[in-house]
Amino acid sequence: MRLIPQVRALRVAASRPAVRQVTIGLFLLGPAGLWIAGDPRPMPDDAVSIGALAEGTAIPAGEAVTRLWAAQQLRDQREEAITQLASEFEVAEPLAADIHDAAVSEAIDPRVAFGLVKAESSFRARAVSPVGAVGLTQVMPATARLIVPGTRGTDLLNPDINLRVGFKYLRRLLEQYEGNERLALTAYNRGPGTVDRLLNDGRNPDNGYAEKVLTRKGSRHGALMNASLGRSLVSSKKAAKRS
Repeated sequence: MRLIPQVRALRVAASRPAVRQVTIGLFLLGPAGLWIAGDPRPMPDDAVSIGALAEGTAIPAGEAVTRLWAAQQLRDQREEAITQLASEFEVAEPLAADIHDAAVSEAIDPRVAFGLVKAESSFRARAVSPVGAVGLTQVMPATARLIVPGTRGTDLLNPDINLRVGFKYLRRLLEQYEGNERLALTAYNRGPGTVDRLLNDGRNPDNGYAEKVLTRKGSRHGALMNASLGRSLVSSKKAAKRS
C-alpha cells in the first residue's frame, strides 16, 4: 500500500527512540489520567512526576507512569491487608495500621506480628505484667534499652515506640536463630538464654507459645503457664510456713 508523503514522514518520525518513548507514555497516560481524575486520594509522595519528564529528565514517560501505577497498587494492597487483619483480630483500623507498618518495617510477617501482640497484651497498649513487661508487645524496660538505647519504661506505653522496639527485638531473634520462626518466638517469650541452655542440653525449649502466636490456639502454653503458676504458689506457701 502506498503512503502519502505526510503519513510516511509521520511513521518515520514515530520510529525514532525519543518519539517512541513519548508515544508509549501517552498511550499509558490514558488509564493513568482516568485514575488521577477519578481518584480523590493524593498520589504517593515518592511518585515520579509526569510533568518533570516534560522538562527532560532521564526517566522515560512510560516508566514513570508504570512507577506511579505500581505505587498505587502497593497502597491499595496495604489498605486491603490492614482492613482484613483489623477484622480478623477485631481491632480498630488505626491500631491495625500501626502494627502492620511496624512489622513490615522490620521485615516481619504482619500476621505473625498481630498474633504476637494478641498473645502478649490482647492489644492493650497500657498493659503491664506482674514482672514489669510493658505495652502492646510486653517488652521489659531493660530489654528495650538494649534494643533501642535511651528507651525509658514510660516510653513503652507509647504504641508506636512499643511496636518498633518489640518487632526490632523479634527481628534480632529471627537473625540469631537463622530465620527459625518458632525458636525466635519461643525465645521472645522464654528468653534466648533459657532457649540456648535447653538446646545445649539436648532438650526441646518449645512451651507452646509459638503455636499460640502462629495459630491463636494456646492450650498447651496455657496449661504450662498454669502449672508454672501452681508451682510458684506452692513454693510461696511453703516459704510462708517456714517463716
